[in-house]
Amino acid sequence: MFDLFEWHSDHLRLGDLLFRLEHFRNDKWNLGDNHFRLYKVKGLFEQYQVFFGRKPNFQAKNILEIGMWDGGSLAILNEVFLPSKLVGIDSQSNRGDSDYFKQYLARHKLEKKVRTYWGTDQGDAEKLREILKSEFEQPLDLVMDDASHLYEPTKTSFEVIFPHLREGGIYIIEDWAWLHWPEFDRDPYFAGRTGLTQLVLEIVEMIGSARGTPPAVLTVLPGFVAIEKTSLNLATDKPFRIEDYICRRPVAKFAPPARLRELD
Repeated sequence: MFDLFEWHSDHLRLGDLLFRLEHFRNDKWNLGDNHFRLYKVKGLFEQYQVFFGRKPNFQAKNILEIGMWDGGSLAILNEVFLPSKLVGIDSQSNRGDSDYFKQYLARHKLEKKVRTYWGTDQGDAEKLREILKSEFEQPLDLVMDDASHLYEPTKTSFEVIFPHLREGGIYIIEDWAWLHWPEFDRDPYFAGRTGLTQLVLEIVEMIGSARGTPPAVLTVLPGFVAIEKTSLNLATDKPFRIEDYICRRPVAKFAPPARLRELD
């Protein structure tokens, strides 16, 4: 699935598409201005290769991406999965589709199949519902979240969108482990923020609280978590809250044995 990627020190080629790898940006760039800017690394795609390699029959006809940034990841999703409908949202309100992205859509006649929503925050539940209603006639097959990486808005979008996922559909959250990466200690954006580990643990609690078939199967990899929806039948016209599906027992206080109490 990802074996057509051609990796170089500072760029990636996929067919006729060129991606500048921003993690390895340098002053020696000489490939011109027509390219996507991509904040992803080879190791992440190797993890995707392993994950989706275990699901050879998985098809994603309806895809939603949260956090499309420069549009390069949308192009990759289109090339890899060949969906019928691909929608991307991004909170940046001062950007729009790049010329390179527009050229890609026009060249492959994708204007009706691929839709973008700029200035859309993943924590805006009402806007997310509007997009889902207007863009997707069928349940979602794949959701890719590479947006804020913050606990509250990521949880909001998960609770809004997860009910719209088909049985067997996959919800992916990238960079969930940033709280455990030393380099993020120096990033003021994440200072004092709740890590996505909290959301992953809540999803684990939801799965562990189930009786019978669990509502989801969780796969945890360093670069992303994948939540595969199984049997949980959620109404899309009613709020879904993870907490409503979690059973937590009160923590029992430790009582020392009788002999120890006597010695006190």
